[in-house]
Parts: sequence; structure tokens; C-alpha cells
Amino acid sequence: MARAKKSLQEKVHEEMPEFAAEVAGLAVQDLNNRLAALAKGAEENEQAQEDDEELEQARAEASELAAPYRDAKKALRLRSRYVISLIREKGGQ
Repeated sequence: MARAKKSLQEKVHEEMPEFAAEVAGLAVQDLNNRLAALAKGAEENEQAQEDDEELEQARAEASELAAPYRDAKKALRLRSRYVISLIREKGGQ
């Protein structure tokens, strides 16, 4: 049985209770300032990720290792689509 999806508030209170308590009582202007700081932090994190040479090397290696699997998936999809087109062409469903 599938679990009910948690609301945003439930998720934040569960995963980051200190943060939820800290910002809950802030005025709108303070919340706007916090949002700006969070956006700046996200931008800095994104830049750090882009600048991480080790991460880029790992991605390149992972991409290289995954290439045969991607090629196999692509070939299987193409073959399957072709067989389906032949079935339809011959009056099947």
C-alpha cells in the first residue's frame, strides 16, 4: 500500500526542524531577506559544482562506462518500434 505524500510543511518539519522553527516566526521582510540569502547560497553551490574538476572527471567516466548500456537501450527501442510498425503494417494490433 502506498504511503500518503507528505506536505511541504510536514517534510520540512521532519527533515529540518531547527530551520522550520527559526523561520516560522519571521516577518515577511525577514523572510524575503532569508529567501535572497538562500538563492545566493544555491547559486554559490551551483558554481562550486561546476568548478569541481573531480566531479566532472567522475561524470565523464560514468558516461563512458554507461555508453554500452545506452547504446543497447537505443538499439532495443529502435528494434521494438520497428517490430511494432511491422505488426501494424500487417494488420495486427
